[in-house]
Amino acid sequence: MALNLFGVAFHESHEGHLPVPDTSLVVVRDLAAICGESGYAKVQPSDEKVARHADVVGAFAARSAVLPAPFGVVFKGRDSVERWLELHYLALTAALNFVDNRVAARVHVHQAGTTDQRDAGGTSDLAAVAAESLRALRRASVGTVPLRADIASGIVLSAAFLVEEELWREFAAQVEAEAGKSPNLRFELTGPWPPYDFVQMQLGS
Repeated sequence: MALNLFGVAFHESHEGHLPVPDTSLVVVRDLAAICGESGYAKVQPSDEKVARHADVVGAFAARSAVLPAPFGVVFKGRDSVERWLELHYLALTAALNFVDNRVAARVHVHQAGTTDQRDAGGTSDLAAVAAESLRALRRASVGTVPLRADIASGIVLSAAFLVEEELWREFAAQVEAEAGKSPNLRFELTGPWPPYDFVQMQLGS
């Protein structure tokens, strides 16, 4: 039976009862791949499948650090997962230690006002103000990754931040403080999330 990969965690954090039915762990030393049964074929995305992937990652991340896998990763069988874990053991262990006790935040900076007001006002000056605010938030986080902005929808800038879990409220307060500096910008904070934007897995065997 093929296995689809949801993520990787430290085994000791998930020994015993698993938080999501129909999942299993493939263990190599102190690492555990969080898997579910799958056909050995390309997984076609759907709202239901993507939501389940996110729910599984979120349930395990509520217990301990998890490296989320991209949606749709399928291994031929348990042996293939074990070989992959062994091959990338050092990199996966280092990544888990890096994100341990840290969560991700996404901050979207919108241009305030109606569509007509946004079209009339332009975005270059506001983008500079938004960029300065995101630089301030970067100093309140462990790391940051810029995200693609959608000017047409009024999003001027967008970024993901890796934040110490115990400092989440302080980070949220900093976002609120930055939002108060410009009436022409609206800040949207979402999270805390598992560190999707801060994980890049090498999936070759």
